Amino acid sequence: MRAESISTVVSFVTLIVVATASVAAIVQLHHLRTSNQLNGMLEIMNQWNIPAVQQALAEVQRIPEKMEDPEYARVLLTHHAMDRANYPELLAMDLWEQIGTFSKRGLIDESILLDITSDQVLNAWRDAHPAIAAVRQKRGLSMYENFEYLAVRATLWNRRYPGGTYPAGLPRMSDLT
Repeated sequence: MRAESISTVVSFVTLIVVATASVAAIVQLHHLRTSNQLNGMLEIMNQWNIPAVQQALAEVQRIPEKMEDPEYARVLLTHHAMDRANYPELLAMDLWEQIGTFSKRGLIDESILLDITSDQVLNAWRDAHPAIAAVRQKRGLSMYENFEYLAVRATLWNRRYPGGTYPAGLPRMSDLT
């Protein structure tokens, strides 16, 4: 065999090895990304179950009632950094803000997140919106913008899947009994 033929064969084999390694690297990156997103979702669910966070989430439901208190509304408008110990609903709003950021930046899988939390997001946004509107009067639209982003995405999700995401064609338990 001539040197040119050997060189061509070696170059071709090298190309095959590099291409195979590239495909393997892409597959590995996909698995790594999936693993990271799963870990992110698990951490969100762990945070969700912390008693202080559960209390804060429950406190969000009281915001419309709290807004009737002029002192509460005044504090929202005048204090730049409100104490989360005395206003635990802000802890929950901060949590939704962080989750919205993670979702917007692609750090967690939005479809998994919204499949689990779309209704909770929308309920929290509905209850928190009066306080957010008050805070935005003083500090602008950037306040809780990622929470709002998440609420918009949840609204669009629920419009896309009004009956949920149960697989079409798969029987329900009631069909099997």
